[in-house]
Amino acid sequence: MKKLTSVLTALLLSLLITPVAAQERILSYHSDIDIAADASMEVTETIRVRAEGNNIRRGIYREFPTRYRDRLGNRYRVGFEVLEVTRDGEPEIWQATRRANGVRVDFGGDDFLAVPAEYEYSIRYRTNRQLGYYDDHDELYWNVTGNGWDFAIEQASATVTLPQAVASGELAVEAYTGVSGDQGQAYEAETTAGSASVQTTQALPPQNGLTLVFSWPKGVVAEPTSWQRFQYLLVDNRGLLLALLTLIASIAYLFSSWVRVGRDPEAGVVFPRYEPPAGYSPASLRYIKRMSYDHTTLTAAIVNLAVKGYLTINQSGKEYTLSKTDSTQPLAAGEQALLTRLFRSGDSLKLEQENHSEVSRAISVHKKSLAADYRNKYFVSNARTLLPPIAGIVIMFLVVLLIGGITPLSVIAFVVNIPLLLLFFWLMHAPTEAGRKLLDRVDGFKLYLEVAEKDELNLRHPPQLTPALFERYMPFAIALGVEQAWAEKFSRVFASLQQERGTPYHPAWYYGSFNATRMGEFSTAVSGGFSSAISSASHPPGSGSGAGGGGFSGGGGGGGGGGGR
Repeated sequence: MKKLTSVLTALLLSLLITPVAAQERILSYHSDIDIAADASMEVTETIRVRAEGNNIRRGIYREFPTRYRDRLGNRYRVGFEVLEVTRDGEPEIWQATRRANGVRVDFGGDDFLAVPAEYEYSIRYRTNRQLGYYDDHDELYWNVTGNGWDFAIEQASATVTLPQAVASGELAVEAYTGVSGDQGQAYEAETTAGSASVQTTQALPPQNGLTLVFSWPKGVVAEPTSWQRFQYLLVDNRGLLLALLTLIASIAYLFSSWVRVGRDPEAGVVFPRYEPPAGYSPASLRYIKRMSYDHTTLTAAIVNLAVKGYLTINQSGKEYTLSKTDSTQPLAAGEQALLTRLFRSGDSLKLEQENHSEVSRAISVHKKSLAADYRNKYFVSNARTLLPPIAGIVIMFLVVLLIGGITPLSVIAFVVNIPLLLLFFWLMHAPTEAGRKLLDRVDGFKLYLEVAEKDELNLRHPPQLTPALFERYMPFAIALGVEQAWAEKFSRVFASLQQERGTPYHPAWYYGSFNATRMGEFSTAVSGGFSSAISSASHPPGSGSGAGGGGFSGGGGGGGGGGGR
């Protein structure tokens, strides 16, 4: 009975305790890496395993990463071509399968291996784009074993051979062992003429690996040109390619559209004119000339209403208040609508943020009135020409999103379309024939407004410089951006009048700081400060806004891992 008990106990212990000799593991892992002159590589990996029929039943598999991301987030794809697979020196059945980030190669067919036994597998493959090119050297940063093996590796080694002999003193090699990210130094290395070798000095547990860094002088292997790098970038990043094609197509379409409908008619002969075109307000001339509305358009309109006697402008520091007055002078298109809207809630309006809704509505009414009277008649926006490229950009962005091609560079290529569209939105605006003729007259009037007083002798019969003339044309000077030149023309005139009358000239419609001897400063205050007040008052509060040790185990090319199957 005791004998039977001893036998059963020994049998149970044998089941519970697995001897080290019976564990599945990689006995040796050697890699021969031959670098060609064209920078491609042929690699032969010899993997000797101990199979017990647990995980290694039909053979093993090797996973090889082929897809990476560079420092800018762009895709980088290396080549991988299996040339041969053997088991114990004889050809072996193999199958390659694409995976998310690379290729898995299965060694062996459906038949089970005889176990327990040792087998020596060999895989020979070709790869490219694995080398690094630097200012003073080139290098191979290579994960020899990969860090994804399910088995321990008792010994790992590698030999790297260059396409030509290079003195050992010009070569450098280092390595790292451990899990991914480690900088373990359990290895030995040496260099000979044109080659380097490394091998581990202790076993590598599962998920541990060996990585080497081998460097040599420049010129030994071919370095890709800038054009080749760019081609690789486009091939690897379909999203970037589509984004660039979209950008090129947008530029071509927009430029051709601009040539077809956006080019301005040729200007006619421009000569000084002493009066503005009859029937047009200062605001309307600025709107037509700019082919858009801005705060200076409103400034010119309000100053013109003041000159005509419909309101006064009260300045106190940087604050402006408009007060309604009575007048019978005729109003141009858009001026009546603006006047009604400004004083809809009372006889005065302070230009401050508390009244932003009133000012904003006044701007909206004025803009709509000018657009109804002058848009399409004197200029066209051709905005519809932007619809096809906008639709194309949106569609292509969705396509790139669906294929998973979004990268930082592809996003940049798409984003560049935004300022491009804004630029052509402005360029597509073009005067009509009627608009161009009107602008010739406006440009002639502008010539007169900005000519210096000393140069007026060159003009034929210019009008006499009087306070009434100054006030009448001041809104037009603001609208055309020459208010300072127009005002400075009158400095001596008003200084002379002050000496004659004993009192300085002061516009009846303006209450605030005024110096008749410094008319340029006054014009700047009216135009610049007043426009700033309008801008501030038209926005609600809060709408603004104030190689030496750099590597590690698992790094570089190659890598992956494997297991039994």
